[in-house]
Amino acid sequence: MSALGHERSTGIDAIFQFTGSGMQLFSGAIFYIIIVRLFTTTAVGAIAFFLAVVGLFSIVFSFGLGSAAQHFISYHIGTKDYHAARWTIYKIISWGFLFAILGTLALVFLSSDVSLIFLHNTQYSGLVRLLSIDLLGNLLFGVLNGSLLGLQNFRVSAVINSVIWGVYYFGAIGMALYLKDLDAVVVGWIFGIFLGVFIESLVVFRTIRHYLTPKKTGGTRTNVIMKYSFPILLSSIIGYGAAYADRFIVTGLLTLSSLGVYNFALLVASSIGFLAVPFNNMLLPKFSYLFALGRKSEIKENVKASSLLLSSVYVPAALGIAALSPEIIFLLGGVNYSGGSVPLAVIMIFSAIFVSQNIFTQAVASVRKTHLFLYASVASLSANIVLSFILIPQFGLLGAAIGFSSVYAANFSVLAYFAMRERVVGLDLIGMLKIWVASAVMFFVVWVISEGIMHFISYNNFFIVLYILIGFAVYSVLARYIKIFSREDHDLVISLFPEKYARLRKLISIIMLH
Repeated sequence: MSALGHERSTGIDAIFQFTGSGMQLFSGAIFYIIIVRLFTTTAVGAIAFFLAVVGLFSIVFSFGLGSAAQHFISYHIGTKDYHAARWTIYKIISWGFLFAILGTLALVFLSSDVSLIFLHNTQYSGLVRLLSIDLLGNLLFGVLNGSLLGLQNFRVSAVINSVIWGVYYFGAIGMALYLKDLDAVVVGWIFGIFLGVFIESLVVFRTIRHYLTPKKTGGTRTNVIMKYSFPILLSSIIGYGAAYADRFIVTGLLTLSSLGVYNFALLVASSIGFLAVPFNNMLLPKFSYLFALGRKSEIKENVKASSLLLSSVYVPAALGIAALSPEIIFLLGGVNYSGGSVPLAVIMIFSAIFVSQNIFTQAVASVRKTHLFLYASVASLSANIVLSFILIPQFGLLGAAIGFSSVYAANFSVLAYFAMRERVVGLDLIGMLKIWVASAVMFFVVWVISEGIMHFISYNNFFIVLYILIGFAVYSVLARYIKIFSREDHDLVISLFPEKYARLRKLISIIMLH
């Protein structure tokens, strides 16, 4: 039996993680739906810019410490050196606090320049300075959440994330409805994120208070932590550029209107990412635990199983969105954004093909080969820039979508190569093929039915629900017929749920073995 389910109910932890990431997605979606109706397009653009600034500064000044916390804390727990785990947490949080202060000061210092360069006037300088407080909270929350995940407190982390991101976005909505200005939105964000910092601090420090053993060690050395996290920092910065290169090229070669349509398609495409978040959050600590026990071969086993599980959910969902891209774009954005339907479909298909890169990333990080991420991020950036410059002038937004999708392909190829070299990757090719056959048939059926109905009946939101139900039914029937999951896969997944969850185990058996 796989060690993925050691000592705790990994399956229940995963359900909590799905709930947490789903809550963040739901809250963010409601936030945008209300904000676009409450403020002008200029103000909405400023809000989107504020979130982008927090995202960029968080990447730079987090220094990869969240991932370092997940790895090293889990590693020490695996070796049962709890004293080392405790001191490692102290070190990482201390460094995280220092970098958070530096990031906050940097944003305050650059506030006027940031406002002038990107928003074309200095009237937003005060808001950018206020935003620096939100940045401070996000940086602290990130390193504390990484510590919680490293402590294997997946359920607590998920519950806190569900509550905090709900407060973060709905608090901002409430403040905006009451005061009707952008300052209120940022204040709402600040309240939400610092509530999260406060709660996570209590949980982390109460947990490690009991981490006392006769074996007195100083935890992971600072230079080892930095050697692990610094490549993550560099690759994250390069990866950020890789993810945005096509958008900058669209801005230069096409119109701002085209950029708006394309950005909206990317926003819709990113929504499906929540399906991979629980895998990303849980597998690095789990794999690091196995690495600490010297059971590297089991990482390969679990990469194989995790890739199949993720693909069985992600691939049909992505192809379903691709099949319904015109209807989804029309529902969420209206006719003005219809030009984003084909780019959305292309991005969804490519993301489905290479979705296992999420699993490979955690496997490579768990064996302390984070410097390999630099090769992947450089390859991704190069591919996007080259293809975007070649294809956008001729194919417009379709070319941009292909350029963006090349990031998935390049990242997957490089990580797969190095993961195989490190002997921590495995793929169930037969299982993957079955998933793709079932998903492709589902895609074709849904697309034909939706196109046929649209020729005879005017658009109605009800039909999207109908198409989703049809797609789910087709995929389920085909999965039952071709038996995507083997008995071994079934036993592995069932082992992640304790016997007290008998009904849930029975439901999983019905779904997997049919």
